[in-house]
Amino acid sequence: MSRIIEPGDCLVMGLSGPELTDAERHFLHAERPAGVILFARNIHDPDQVQGLIASIRATATPPPTLWIDQEGGRVQRLRDPLTRFPSPGRLGALEQQDPHAALELARTMGQLCGQELAVLGIGVDCAPVLDIQEAGADPVIGERAFGRSPEQVIRLAGAWLEGLAGTGVLAMGKHFPGHGAARADSHRSLPVIPRSREELERWELAPFRALAGRLPALMTAHLVASGLDPGQPATWSRAILVRLLRETWRYPGLVVSDALEMGALQGTLDQRAEGALRGGCDLLLCCTGRLDDSARTLEGVARGAAALGAEAVAAIRDRIRRGLAPHRPEPGDWRALLADGDYRRRRAVVEVLTETARSRDPTEPSPSIQGGNAHG
Repeated sequence: MSRIIEPGDCLVMGLSGPELTDAERHFLHAERPAGVILFARNIHDPDQVQGLIASIRATATPPPTLWIDQEGGRVQRLRDPLTRFPSPGRLGALEQQDPHAALELARTMGQLCGQELAVLGIGVDCAPVLDIQEAGADPVIGERAFGRSPEQVIRLAGAWLEGLAGTGVLAMGKHFPGHGAARADSHRSLPVIPRSREELERWELAPFRALAGRLPALMTAHLVASGLDPGQPATWSRAILVRLLRETWRYPGLVVSDALEMGALQGTLDQRAEGALRGGCDLLLCCTGRLDDSARTLEGVARGAAALGAEAVAAIRDRIRRGLAPHRPEPGDWRALLADGDYRRRRAVVEVLTETARSRDPTEPSPSIQGGNAHG
């Protein structure tokens, strides 16, 4: 492939545990992936996380960006002693009672989330969810959505983004072009959204289009949106990622695949990676924590880049460098943050809603348990 880009430039990979193995150090040094994403299997406590991040950052120049899913509710990798965030859906419920309080709380949640991630050295949050909660859909989204209408998602996710914006952490809207109506879980099988283009534009696409100018990155959904492309899942679809997103919407930011190992996609990991790059993704997530899976993803990137040609590959490289370079925060003193008076007051307000949610909904996770290992 062209030397304009190296395969690792497009890879965001998972790790096997809470410390780097020798094999992982060698892989990170040799392949220099764009990012490393952390899951519960990589997390014990803030000191250990900062130690792991320091080890990762020492493997390559420039160092990989650090990624995480920190949505709130059941998809929250970092928990105690950090803030216990309610599910975004709790904000939607609160808005019915007090719209002003819900917006203020959403901003506060975004700010606290960004502060906590940045102080640990994490620069990318795979949030907010811009899907719309719909009756009869598979529960994989559910309370992860900010609301039951495009307008509500736009208001509350927009406020969350306002809070995050000053922290230096990159936000990523997901799951484009919209997973809320899916009646299957894309972790297991391929959902199909059988709506027309007009219906999709009025509903699923509306939050993404309204907030695209404030989102430096979007994550794809592994699903077929029939009104946009009846033949390919969005992650592989040039009709969706290139013709709609890049050409019609003029979206300049990063496009990131959801985890390639998910059950919705067919083929080997290298085939999935090639399809995603050729379809219009810039960065590819391989979250299994197995180095042979990351290596196969790199093989697919190499083939995909060769097929795209030098001009398209150069554009991918430039978007990745421009998009990720500002989001490598230096780890700081997390204990000092937790002791700060303003931080503590904001956190107390957020955690009141979390405790209320847990008292009403026993499915809300315990604050002492980290979020799961499966990618959101």
